[in-house]
Amino acid sequence: MKIFKQLTLILIIWAVGEYFSSLLTNIVAIPGSIIGMILLFFLLLTNIVKLEHIKETSDFLLNNIAFFFIPSGIALLNYMDILKANWLSLSIIIILSTIIVMGVTSLVVNFMIGKKES
Repeated sequence: MKIFKQLTLILIIWAVGEYFSSLLTNIVAIPGSIIGMILLFFLLLTNIVKLEHIKETSDFLLNNIAFFFIPSGIALLNYMDILKANWLSLSIIIILSTIIVMGVTSLVVNFMIGKKES
């Protein structure tokens, strides 16, 4: 029953995110799942929702996250001709964006380590 309550709480927060996304669709296109994650972050930050309220279910979902990428991976097969035609530009974009993400991540980690030490 505990896991059911945790899953229900996570799904309610997701549904609220989807609702706000539908309201904001004419202003800015932000997916409801992203709004839900931001909402969950602030609820955890303000201790309105405690980590214990979602820990087991969130750990399960994170441990099995690879399963959530299977549908999108299979959907890519429908666009194989587009991928083959644009493989060079896609490869360059993937490599550059990976380098940028790694660089920004290292800067943030160094900043946070420095902030923790002071």
